[in-house]
Amino acid sequence: MQKGKPRGTRVPIQSIVLRTLAVSGLISVALVAPKMTHFFKYLDRPRQERTRVYARVRQTLTRLQEKGFITIVDDSVELSAFGTRAMQEILASEYVIPEPAFWDGKWRMIIFDIKEKQRKRRDELRLLLEGAGFIKLQQSAWVHPYACDEFIALLKAHLASKGDELFYFTAEGLHPDVALRRHFKLKVNLNSHDRV
Repeated sequence: MQKGKPRGTRVPIQSIVLRTLAVSGLISVALVAPKMTHFFKYLDRPRQERTRVYARVRQTLTRLQEKGFITIVDDSVELSAFGTRAMQEILASEYVIPEPAFWDGKWRMIIFDIKEKQRKRRDELRLLLEGAGFIKLQQSAWVHPYACDEFIALLKAHLASKGDELFYFTAEGLHPDVALRRHFKLKVNLNSHDRV
């Protein structure tokens, strides 16, 4: 049996390609050429391994195109509408809201009104909110203590939300909030009028 990396430890090139496209918007098919090894850190390997890696990237591009994640036109690769939506879902589900050293005493609230016939979208939204650390106050009202404008923008883009179904606002006070403070282990800014 040939020695090498344990089975199951292969780098997910599909994920690397999709994430790169999500950030850059467009890449060239030339990325599989030796002169483009700087494009992915993963490709920066000893020369004897590069041929195998280039072949894997080419196979990956073919598979992603067959699955509808990307389109290849002339010599360029870009995310399709389907691929863009898939990446928005991945990025939203992995999003971590930055935690400041001290809480500013304000609550970030999301309320939504998604119709019963769109239950799948509603359930997906709840999962994404829960994954980002939001706490459910009521069925369609969720709260988080830290600023999360970037996450909300990502959420709206992913859900293709209309302006009248998802609302985000900051609340100066929320009473009672003792259980929420305990859950988030909040530290309040010393300049704040409120204390933990």
